[in-house]
Amino acid sequence: MKNWTLYRILLDFVPADETLNQSDFSAAETKHIVMALRRNRCLGAALCLFDEKGVTHTLTFGKAHLKPDITVQPDTVFRAASISKFVTGLGIMKLKEQGNIDLDMEIGEYLPASVMNGWKPERKITLRALMTHTAGIRDSEGYNSGIAQGMPLSEILSDAHVWDGTPGQWEYSNLGAGIAGVVMEAATGEDFETLMQETVFEPLGITATYYPQKVQGDLADAVRILPRSKTPNFNAAQRRSRPLPPMEVDLERHYNLAHGNLCVSAPELARLGVAAMKPGFLSSESLHEMRKITVPFGERAHNLSQGLFTFVLNEPKICERLLYGHQGMAYGAVHGLFFDPDRKRGMALLTTGASEARRGVLADLNFDLMKTLLGGG
Repeated sequence: MKNWTLYRILLDFVPADETLNQSDFSAAETKHIVMALRRNRCLGAALCLFDEKGVTHTLTFGKAHLKPDITVQPDTVFRAASISKFVTGLGIMKLKEQGNIDLDMEIGEYLPASVMNGWKPERKITLRALMTHTAGIRDSEGYNSGIAQGMPLSEILSDAHVWDGTPGQWEYSNLGAGIAGVVMEAATGEDFETLMQETVFEPLGITATYYPQKVQGDLADAVRILPRSKTPNFNAAQRRSRPLPPMEVDLERHYNLAHGNLCVSAPELARLGVAAMKPGFLSSESLHEMRKITVPFGERAHNLSQGLFTFVLNEPKICERLLYGHQGMAYGAVHGLFFDPDRKRGMALLTTGASEARRGVLADLNFDLMKTLLGGG
């Protein structure tokens, strides 16, 4: 675990010279937001505030790329990292409402035996367990190297260390979330991207994709701030240049989508937040089920608990009420989608890079911005 106190001290030596591009927040709110972005050494960001009707305020800041020097605009698209899990959760709950998927059936009912070679038979693993990170699956070194090499899922599951977790206990797992996407394919007979388009994005009129190659417009890089990267850690141009695979079911390869590959702009992400904040796209029963606490994060974060691909934040220093949503952190980028369903107010943040210092699990940048935008009585 990093020494975040030392990290914050070292961060003072990183320049904080990025500038505001545009804002329709109040002057006072703009000042506090820009101060938070600079304090957390943000390279570039798009931030939206939303209510139950849609986006109310937008701010853009800094750079979308190291080179060329392109600034962040409201329509800049970002790889949303683990916020992807929350959006995948919206898709799963819609499929459940349609009677196309069962959260509590063992996933062996959905997946071919060839993919199940690594599963320990005494463990009952359901889609619900994957969505709450209680399936006993760990992101082993075998998984980390396997996903980089494009290894088939059956081979990754053959790594015994994948099964080192304890079923029923919270163990955050990108692999588990990726398998949830594979379960969606197996249960419906449609590929994950097509499912998300038909089930979530098209009904909501939202432009988003889990493939960088399909992004229209500018896709931002992601850059690590400390130690400062000279080249992007997530290189948007390189990702977009990869051949686009066929849109067909692939139970061995599509574990690399649902967990972190969503590409979306801040206003479109905010609209997804609106859909998750109030009944309409999903029923009130489905929204309640997503937000229901299954297990606390434990020692890693006293203020966070887990719902169905949903973070439940109980932090009085930010807000007197519970907040819901998800955080995303990858390649140096820090993202946040959080909302208060009682006050019908939410925040969507996407960045090209910022301080990765955190309070347990929650990034300092998300903490600071939520305190400004979602706090109060």
